[in-house]
Amino acid sequence: MKKNLLLIALLAGTISLSQAQQRPQRNPEEMAKRNLEMLDKRLALTDDQKTKVSAIVLSQRKSMDSLRNAAVAGADRQALRSKMQSLQQAQQEEIKKVLTDTQMKAYETYLAEQRNRMGEGGQRRVRERPAN
Repeated sequence: MKKNLLLIALLAGTISLSQAQQRPQRNPEEMAKRNLEMLDKRLALTDDQKTKVSAIVLSQRKSMDSLRNAAVAGADRQALRSKMQSLQQAQQEEIKKVLTDTQMKAYETYLAEQRNRMGEGGQRRVRERPAN
């Protein structure tokens, strides 16, 4: 009886732990909204700019989502990565066309920060665990 309870508790713990480690996948609309909010916060976009940037970001996010789905389906990851980078560059160029000179400088700073972060592995810093 105790062994069965222990086994059930262990199984429940394993299942809950594995589910806790999975991040929910956001849809392109949610991701575009989040990007727009972040850009608005950093660049103080006008209402007209928000409308234009929103359309640009949403279009790019939908394209990226379809490429991610292709990657899951087993497509050539290197080719998909190249396409994703091209999409991202195109989005950045389109956004730059909408911005003022002052906003452009702030956007360039933001992009440089993003490149630096991605150069560090694109991951948030993880605390090192102390040795036992």
